[in-house]
Amino acid sequence: MADILIAMGGASAVARELGALPAGLTVAAAETAEEAASLAGDARVLAGMPRIIDQAVIDAAPRLELLQMMTSGVDLIRSLRLPDKVAIATGRGIHGPQLSELAFYFMLNFLRDMRGQLARQAAAQWGGHAPRVLLGRHVVIVGVGSTSEALAARCQAFGMKVTGLSASRDAAPGFGAIRPMGDLTAAVAQADFIVVLTPLTQATRGLIDADVIAAMPAHAVLINLARGPVVDEAALIDALQRGGIAGAGLDVFEREPLPADSPLWQLDNVLITPHTGGASDRVPQQFAPLLADNIARWFAEPRQEPRNRVFL
Repeated sequence: MADILIAMGGASAVARELGALPAGLTVAAAETAEEAASLAGDARVLAGMPRIIDQAVIDAAPRLELLQMMTSGVDLIRSLRLPDKVAIATGRGIHGPQLSELAFYFMLNFLRDMRGQLARQAAAQWGGHAPRVLLGRHVVIVGVGSTSEALAARCQAFGMKVTGLSASRDAAPGFGAIRPMGDLTAAVAQADFIVVLTPLTQATRGLIDADVIAAMPAHAVLINLARGPVVDEAALIDALQRGGIAGAGLDVFEREPLPADSPLWQLDNVLITPHTGGASDRVPQQFAPLLADNIARWFAEPRQEPRNRVFL
């Protein structure tokens, strides 16, 4: 039993990165929901992933005061029944590097025809076409938050034009322009790449619908790093099958794991990753400083507001 329970893959590594905590606090680590439930009895802080911190773990933690999730979104937290006394904080801001790199992985794969290049290599075939480059390409980022800012800065470094779509912001670092979400259809019509990074809410469910997809240029590539239901998957599949858009890089899906009979698996203009966009081998070093800071804030005298606190 411990005051702080970290429940996620790699929990022990996160615990080792925490450093000095307020006097008297103890830390435990759990890798599974079952293990977390067995250790949660004294936990005042639960930290980790929502797929492990399930309702059984919450119910096993009667002393819980602070729920610190590693994820940025709150859609998975909404299904939990939490006592009113429990404060909730997210991991917003820690996933920018890995999600940005995944966006570049998708963009460069399509621009450089990586599948074709590997096929030519396997056939010992010399030749190809002049590589297309990121310089001057227009990326439209749907949703402007900390992760989008990280991606925008990297896109700027490659000489790309960067436009954001936001329901609440009109300026942010790294963006050449930010347009209201109501301009979504007009904005994607001018894009080479559309990167979806908006949280899943009632307002954004199905946001990238058939009309938005139809407005995209035939050479455009859609990249979804947010949540699967933000994109109308059936409309996307239709556009990909008939060549309405050039391709899609997808890390998230309406159903996960992606069913084996999904047409997306068979399309040669689709690149799939298994919802690993927020993961990295550096997660302990990324998450631990935020967790340690919020633990220090929560147990300070007087108590301080935790970073990234959300109200559901």
